[in-house]
Amino acid sequence: MHTICMLSLKGGAGKSTVVQSLAVCAVQQGQKTLIVELDPQGSLKNWSNRREHSEPEVLQTLPQSLGDVLSEAEAANTNWVFIDTPGHDTSTAAAAAQHADLILIPCRVQSMKDFDSVMLTLAEANRTDKPAYVLMNQVPPNAPRLIRRKQIQIQKEYGIAVLSRCLSRRADFEHCDERGLSAAEYNPQGAAAEEVARLHALIQSIFIARRPGSESQAEAQLEVRALQPYSNVHPLKSAEEEPHELVTQP
Repeated sequence: MHTICMLSLKGGAGKSTVVQSLAVCAVQQGQKTLIVELDPQGSLKNWSNRREHSEPEVLQTLPQSLGDVLSEAEAANTNWVFIDTPGHDTSTAAAAAQHADLILIPCRVQSMKDFDSVMLTLAEANRTDKPAYVLMNQVPPNAPRLIRRKQIQIQKEYGIAVLSRCLSRRADFEHCDERGLSAAEYNPQGAAAEEVARLHALIQSIFIARRPGSESQAEAQLEVRALQPYSNVHPLKSAEEEPHELVTQP
């Protein structure tokens, strides 16, 4: 079972949207998936109530119950668990990060205030010694070179692992929510659906690369390293170069 914690100590980073997008993507691949919502506002639970589909299941619970919830999920042969956390709640964030296999930190990085929140969230994530990656979210959809420059700058200057796959600010992410859908369900052929699929493929590769003894481990490690923007495998000659298009489904 793979448990991913969505962590951000700043509200408005888009954690819930990322969770529902990745969870539905996993379900569409035939994988048993659970969303655990620790946010008392219950935005994901409300989204689930609007859905016509029963999957993914959304379970709203308290941080102190998280260990039991994950144990039950593993006993039920769940493949993926996505944990959504509230902003501005350090104790809940710490509990979720402690139980995660991997931490994703969605961030808009539109200003230094956004970046300050990344540093605070990363400090919390580092206390758990779990792998953590910044995911640039709600980025301008038609500025790949600008985004690539920011990715390289953050990773090179601050030593933060930044995923090269990001999610853009697209209408599909907004319109799907009111219908209880994900972007991939709302518009399966849209750019938002494609971005989510590529992000999910990259996350799968990260887990494969970290799995000891896997036959695909070496290939997955190469793919993960190549897909990160500041890479020794396929270094960019310039930040102006186009992003690599190396995603394959593990």
